[in-house]
Amino acid sequence: MDKKKKDTQKPSDKRPNDPCWEGYKKVGMKIKKGKKVPNCVPDK
Repeated sequence: MDKKKKDTQKPSDKRPNDPCWEGYKKVGMKIKKGKKVPNCVPDK
């Protein structure tokens, strides 16, 4: 069984050098499944 990660983002949805989608901002890091990932929250 192949274990492939799904990437739900399209390349056009991301901004250069920004780990978050458009309309979201990075507010630190969080741990998800034992790995550190960017904590992206909606812009207000």
